[in-house]
Amino acid sequence: MLNPGRHRAAVATADVCDSNAALLVNGDLRALDPIFKIYGRRLAFSGPIVTVKVFEDNVLVRQLLETEGNGRVLVIDGGGSTRCALVGGNLAQWAHDMAWAGIIMNGCIRDVDEINACDIGVRALGSNPLKSNKKAVGDKHVPVQIAGTLIHDGEWLYADSDGILISKTELSV
Repeated sequence: MLNPGRHRAAVATADVCDSNAALLVNGDLRALDPIFKIYGRRLAFSGPIVTVKVFEDNVLVRQLLETEGNGRVLVIDGGGSTRCALVGGNLAQWAHDMAWAGIIMNGCIRDVDEINACDIGVRALGSNPLKSNKKAVGDKHVPVQIAGTLIHDGEWLYADSDGILISKTELSV
């Protein structure tokens, strides 16, 4: 486990692809479609994945980000909705404080300036100033389909300015 504030060394996604051609061919390594905008101060991050599936409701997202991240990455399937934000500046700061490596959001964020000041990696479809519902509807630790890729809890995510990779196992270059 990582200590809060400690992060894995950045791994270049292009190098991961170049070094793992066989995994790309057999599907054990997949690239997400390039649909995400980059937010947060940490441009490159990686870690084991925790998944959550919600729709315009961020209660389960908050519950997960309030637990120790230990260098994990929260992958949020917000159904691709751009009608409200599921993560704002307070949750991003909380995620940083709880040692999450990053957040991938198939949906929107808000408080962009606050998130960009945080030392955490965030990818989202865009921003929207409207807050989400608070009904606690959704599922944690379930497979999610995001950006053309099926993602499972416990897989590994690698992100940098070139893109986002999902791997069945931890990789080295």
